[in-house]
Amino acid sequence: MKNLSVEQCQQDLNALDAADQLTASVEREIERFKNLDMKDIIGKATKMLMTGNLSLEALGLPANFFEQIETLSKINNVTRKKYRAHVQANINELAVIEDAEYSEVTANE
Repeated sequence: MKNLSVEQCQQDLNALDAADQLTASVEREIERFKNLDMKDIIGKATKMLMTGNLSLEALGLPANFFEQIETLSKINNVTRKKYRAHVQANINELAVIEDAEYSEVTANE
């Protein structure tokens, strides 16, 4: 099994905290956008086309909205990979224990 340090574990916890904050921010923006009236969205889109200002801010979203989503996706990918490795290590440990218990039972028969 892989040796971990306290520093590595703290970095992982910090990354999870950052992901939680980023998720909350993205969810707020999505919820706010979902609650916009379709007439408001069409009005904003029309104004964007007329002025040539085609931006997320003109729609009421932060300029870095897609960057936030990409960052969140990267953090989630790393987290899932690490968690998958942790679960697989647990499965391997349990398999060794089960094999040892089975060997002990069959040896006693």
